[in-house]
Amino acid sequence: MIVARRTRDINRYLTHLAEGATYFLGLRVSAEDSGRLEALGFSVPLQRGESLLPPARRGAASRRNAEGFDIVHRDQPMETAYRQISWTYIQRHGTREVEVTEVKSVPYHRYPRTNVAPYSVELLVSVAPTGTHCIVAGPFQRTDSQTTKATNTANMLVEQFGSFEVLDSSLRPPANLQVRRLNWKLLPAGKNPWQSAWPSLQTVIQKSRGKSQQVIEARFVEVGKYNPEFVAVGLGGFDDYVVFGFPSLGICVLESRFTNNATYVLALANWEIVSQMTKEQILSASAHRDRLIHNGDWFAALAGVLNRPSASAA
Repeated sequence: MIVARRTRDINRYLTHLAEGATYFLGLRVSAEDSGRLEALGFSVPLQRGESLLPPARRGAASRRNAEGFDIVHRDQPMETAYRQISWTYIQRHGTREVEVTEVKSVPYHRYPRTNVAPYSVELLVSVAPTGTHCIVAGPFQRTDSQTTKATNTANMLVEQFGSFEVLDSSLRPPANLQVRRLNWKLLPAGKNPWQSAWPSLQTVIQKSRGKSQQVIEARFVEVGKYNPEFVAVGLGGFDDYVVFGFPSLGICVLESRFTNNATYVLALANWEIVSQMTKEQILSASAHRDRLIHNGDWFAALAGVLNRPSASAA
């Protein structure tokens, strides 16, 4: 059954399944879906085994899946938090005046919040026994513990494609299927990887608003001062992220365009491995060596990670 509306509870469409049964969510690809799939980043024609994280921009369910969300505790006392801002002022050198722009951390009060990690459900190209291409998400089990995630996935599919179906286990991808994730674009290195990457990084920066762009640009530029050996920009649900590779140090630095988040330092330098990780794997504590909070200590913390004097102080 094709469901062309959002749902509050996926269980209303699972009455034909026994408790604990396995199912998938997705859709059987029709001709009118081809344009949407190409825009998401899938190959034309579709290739079985391709997988990607859908972009957050299509709606609330897509945003929860790609970026996660905060639970705000308004019943608790407020706490002090910090946000990064771009601050411009005039510096006097004798009779000469120079305009200086710096990134500063300023305190503010807010209610405490608990961050819920993104569900990170990817869409996979599969083929039904009839030979029809399908877009599949899952597997899920009909259990209370998976209801929230599966319901959000159904709503994400409605936001991305206008409908969803509950699919049975006949569409389970073969165990030997080679999955190829399409979540990143490795930028041409050239003689200077940082210089070659800058036009693409500006595109990421411009997705933010107002003076946030200056804060994000300052962070990207700071990482660039340490001469990354390769740069990759995210696609789909990763399109707010950039990876800077430092194979000689055995790490990758994952930076985002969000102003009050964190920089993730992955204890991996092999791009082929990093590019095939899910977002859940990348953001998990086991994958990152360090997590550098976006605050006043960020520049010094980055220098410490890269085992060099602070580039800003040089």
